[in-house]
Amino acid sequence: MRNLTILDVQAAKLPVAPSPQHTGGPAICVDVVNKSVYALVSDNNDLALLCSVQLDTPDMAAASETQQVCTFPFSRTSDAGVLASNMQFLMERESVFVALRSGDIFTVRVGQQDGPAEPELVGTVDSGIMACAWSPDEEILALVTGEARLLLMTQDFDVVDEFPLAQGQQGEEAPVALGWGKRETQYHGKAGKAAALESSDAAVQSVIGRVDDGEDDGQTRISWRGDGAYVAVSFIAQNGARELRVFSREGQLHSIAEPIEALKHTLSWRPSGRLIAATEKLDHRHDVVFFERNGLRHGEFTLRTQTRKVLDLAWNADSSVLAVTALVDTGGAEPEVCVELWADRNYHWYLKQELRASALPGGSLLRAVWDGEDPMRLHVAGDQTYVSVRLHAAPDVAHVASEQSNAAAVVVDGAQLLYTPFRWANVPPPMALHTVDAPMPIAHVAFAAFGHGNDFAALLADRRTVLLYECGAEALQGNCPVEVGRVSLGADVVASQIAWPRRDALVYLGFGTKHEDVDRQIVAAVDLGDSSGSCSSHVLDGSARVIRLVAVERSSSPSPLLLLAAADGLVLKATVDEAGAIDVMPLTQLPAGCVEVDATVIESETEADTMVVVGRTERNQLFANGNLLSSVCSSFYLRRDFLVLTTTTHFVRFVPVDADLLTTTVSEEDDDTPKYDETRRRVERGSAIVLASPLGDSVVFQMPRGNTETVRPRALVLAAVRRALDARKYREALVNCRVNRIDMNVIFDHAPDTLMADWAEFVAQINDPDLLNLFVSGLRDEDVTRSLYAGPKARTVEHAAGVELKTTRICRALRPVLQATGDSRLMPTVLTTFMCETPADIPAALQMLAPLSTDERDSALTYLLFLSHVDTVYEAALGLYDLPLALLVAQRSQRDPREYLAELGGLNALPSEEYRRFKIDAQLGRADLAVEHLCAAYMEAGKGESELWAEFTRYVDAQEKHRLAIRLLQGHRRFSDACVLLAEHQVEKRQWSQAAASFLLGGALTPAVDAFVQAAEWRAAMAVASEMGAQAVHDTAVGASAVLAEHHLFLDAATVLLEYTERDEDAVALLVRGAHWAEAERSALLRQRSDLVETTLRPGLLEAHGALLDDIREIDTALTAKLERLREVRATPLEVLAAAGMPPEDADGNLDNIDVMSDTTSMASKFSTFSATVTNMSRMTGSTARRISKNRKKEERRKVRGKKGSIYEEAYLVDSLAKLVDRVRVHQAAVRDMNLALIRFGCLPKVAELQALFAGLVVRVLDSAGFVFDEQRMQMRLDANGMPEPVPLEVNEHGLASQPKLPKPVLPTFAWKIDAICE
Repeated sequence: MRNLTILDVQAAKLPVAPSPQHTGGPAICVDVVNKSVYALVSDNNDLALLCSVQLDTPDMAAASETQQVCTFPFSRTSDAGVLASNMQFLMERESVFVALRSGDIFTVRVGQQDGPAEPELVGTVDSGIMACAWSPDEEILALVTGEARLLLMTQDFDVVDEFPLAQGQQGEEAPVALGWGKRETQYHGKAGKAAALESSDAAVQSVIGRVDDGEDDGQTRISWRGDGAYVAVSFIAQNGARELRVFSREGQLHSIAEPIEALKHTLSWRPSGRLIAATEKLDHRHDVVFFERNGLRHGEFTLRTQTRKVLDLAWNADSSVLAVTALVDTGGAEPEVCVELWADRNYHWYLKQELRASALPGGSLLRAVWDGEDPMRLHVAGDQTYVSVRLHAAPDVAHVASEQSNAAAVVVDGAQLLYTPFRWANVPPPMALHTVDAPMPIAHVAFAAFGHGNDFAALLADRRTVLLYECGAEALQGNCPVEVGRVSLGADVVASQIAWPRRDALVYLGFGTKHEDVDRQIVAAVDLGDSSGSCSSHVLDGSARVIRLVAVERSSSPSPLLLLAAADGLVLKATVDEAGAIDVMPLTQLPAGCVEVDATVIESETEADTMVVVGRTERNQLFANGNLLSSVCSSFYLRRDFLVLTTTTHFVRFVPVDADLLTTTVSEEDDDTPKYDETRRRVERGSAIVLASPLGDSVVFQMPRGNTETVRPRALVLAAVRRALDARKYREALVNCRVNRIDMNVIFDHAPDTLMADWAEFVAQINDPDLLNLFVSGLRDEDVTRSLYAGPKARTVEHAAGVELKTTRICRALRPVLQATGDSRLMPTVLTTFMCETPADIPAALQMLAPLSTDERDSALTYLLFLSHVDTVYEAALGLYDLPLALLVAQRSQRDPREYLAELGGLNALPSEEYRRFKIDAQLGRADLAVEHLCAAYMEAGKGESELWAEFTRYVDAQEKHRLAIRLLQGHRRFSDACVLLAEHQVEKRQWSQAAASFLLGGALTPAVDAFVQAAEWRAAMAVASEMGAQAVHDTAVGASAVLAEHHLFLDAATVLLEYTERDEDAVALLVRGAHWAEAERSALLRQRSDLVETTLRPGLLEAHGALLDDIREIDTALTAKLERLREVRATPLEVLAAAGMPPEDADGNLDNIDVMSDTTSMASKFSTFSATVTNMSRMTGSTARRISKNRKKEERRKVRGKKGSIYEEAYLVDSLAKLVDRVRVHQAAVRDMNLALIRFGCLPKVAELQALFAGLVVRVLDSAGFVFDEQRMQMRLDANGMPEPVPLEVNEHGLASQPKLPKPVLPTFAWKIDAICE
């Protein structure tokens, strides 16, 4: 889809006119480093003049000057038509190599040196030099002598090999033809094999034995492959036919091309190395043919019928363009020398440009050479003029942002324009929707910048004629572009580019053709409204070389903008007034010269509008005014809302056109890229933008192989949806979302308050049940403008009511609007609003079916069953207690009629409506409603009351609805029964306190007392039992004491016995069990039972004293042992513990190998422990996950166990010591109470012993607390793969990260100690 456009034509006058005897034209070569061109010309005095021209100078006048480098004589040969066999600039030597046809070889050093350059005669070939060429790496020189011998020489001109071209062998890659089906392989009877061979030789002679028709110049040609590994030579063999042979770099014959009819002298090997190009002249056509390296023919394409003779072939540096220099019949008296530029895409060869001698400065063209570095620069030499032509490949597409735009593109193919309106059809090249024929090849195409932008102008190859074409908006219906005018630009100026800014004005960029005008660059405007074609021109300043002329539509002005982009980055603005006068003034300065330029206006409500010029350089830099947007831009298209660009990293980016465009940078980093990024999209490698629909939502890409693809990126689709919503075009927005699979929540979330007040217009525009159903069913409680589509163009509007229950609010607001229309077609949408609420309101949806007719109800029910499962709808119908409706639903289900008919018949046969509803609610699991209806049925029942009450109690017990039953029976005679029923249920649940209250509420005192006793609420139990008699009080006290003792509430158990019974012995014994020494003594003496002090209290005290001593000694022993072990563990470095915790290499390494093999591969390998662990971490499969979970459980068990020598041992010891400290702290009160009791009994030695032992333990605890708890080291743990690692840091209350430590317990004190006791 790309056309070749001439960017710049730089011309220079050669100082000496070539001699008429030398018709080959000047030889030229290029110094790509210093941007210089060297030309070799000769005169009648047998002097060769080497001159240079400087390229890309900012001053056009200086660029047109040539400098003489040196002169040297040359010897004449019989072939006086060609002066030099080869001329090339050698970069390593900084010299010009010249090989004359006479055999002399010169080198001229032109590097940095003082004084004029002197030619050096390197050597002479006596037989002359027919052809020569350096390899691309300038290390090997291939040279063909006049004796038809090939010489391979080094860069020092030492001969590597020499051999004749016409060797008898076939070469290394000689093709093997089996000849299946040919006459040579058949049986010929008595004639035998000789007859077959004779016929084969005759066939070969018929192919290669044609007499030369005069179009072959008879010269030898040499061409190297791009990597310098092979060289091809085309020469005239001894039999008079032309042969093509391929030799290796070492001089070995590689292959001989298969013989073809009428092979001509031209030869050029494609630098990419795939094909060798040559020409073939047949009787009815002229072909460019291709050969593979092995000599086999590989395709061809036919030149135009106007081609008379092909002079030369040349590939550009990147193998994308083939230059064919030929004599072409252009309609004049004599054929004209032209350079045709051909390019291939999709297996089709396009003629993209034709450079005619008459359309170049000087009017002469003899030789064309491609630049070695810049693939789009062509160097042309004429009689007295050198011309440098810069080209650029870019698509010619429409840019006007109009609703009627065809979004068209035009592809140039010689004299044909391939027109495709992508708005209507994507026709893959080389085909097109419409083909327009022109009288001659097309040089440039420019679309109109006015109206709908569908019209275009075409500049012909003579560069002086412009054709105007008009095309309607409905190009798909057969409106082919029609020629509506032809404009002649004049004879003195040749146009290189054109623009069509207004219907009545055509602007072109050109240059002079005469020798004295080669440095003049002109921009001119042609008045199309004037029948005479008056023209107003402006000569550009010589310091600015303009390379692009672009007409840009401006949304804020009816007059388009003309941009002139200079090679130094300066952008000029040209205006054409009503009188046709053209004015040029500076607009902005880009950092570098741009080969593609576009502009737009950023409108602002608060500030003045800003003009932004966007340009792309040949080095893929993209600028917006002075801001570098991207350094990897391969193509771009500028819309009013987005700048669309592709990158060399294979992404298409969408940059919003706003004020940030002048400061932002398109980054290719993926770190901060959101999950849903609408501004970037991956594309196929090498994809380039053809066009983006100016107001649509599509982008057309051309793939590297040439085919086109139309995509609808999310950013452009969302932009179109937002524009439609802002314009209240709801149907357009909804359809766009449906076609492009956009979440339809964006329709509401874009402007929720606006749409909430505009549902009537929304429904009226759409008026389609399917679209409305799709919209409602896609709703969810989420703001997609902040999640999925939080792009740069998203509107940040807060939901007034939040996103919670958003769907329900929309359904409830939309439903009345739908019902108000009275349209029965919208009933499915109404049902959808019920089903999409949270939760779905199926009963309300079923109630909507009642007023409908039979057919409408059936249709609506069918749709409802589509939205929800039939069983759910059936249960909802039953829940409405509408048995006919339930039957209607059941008939549409997969249920057995014998089941649901029996079920519904049984329900219908029940005599009571309340009991029927109870059965339905019980079946549907609605327990609350079922209890209510069953209670109502019981209250209404006369006979059968007892049966209903029994069923009521069973159902309440089964469903645990006792509280609801109590509420319903409030004030009824069955209220107490309901309370007792609840109390019995609570007894089963062992909720004793609640059961006691329920029993009291129901008037059941005895079970209430038992419940209080079980709840250990003995005071309430005794209070209730006091109303039941003395025996009940005694029995309750004895039972309560036993229960309290079971709960170790010995003081309460003794108290109840002392207060309500005479069982003093049991009471004192309970106090002794609870270590209430003082209370036991007080109670015994209060009841005048001093005997119990000696019989019960004293023995119990002495026994407890011994047990307490044993416990203290046990704690002391454990404390000592664990402290010693802790000191040993902390003396061991953490590295040693970590190494000991790693799995053995042999055992675990083998297991890791097995795990890797089972998950990923069948090849066994031996991993180290570290590499196996990393492998397992990176490959998380099912078996690996199960193993990790198992390891975590093992780790928890290891922590609790604290195995000796493990990484958990230190933490285990610290935790154990903390528990011992807690035990010591708890014993403080027990020791003091026991010592006081022992003092009462006069056991002072025992008091001293106990106090001394416990005091020593407390001292040891306090002394070791700092070491144990304050000197904790880094805690270790095993990771998911069983490898030791530090425990992650924790953040404390001050926000500081620290290593987690076990907490320090509360330490004991000496407040328990009796100071009067001497230890």
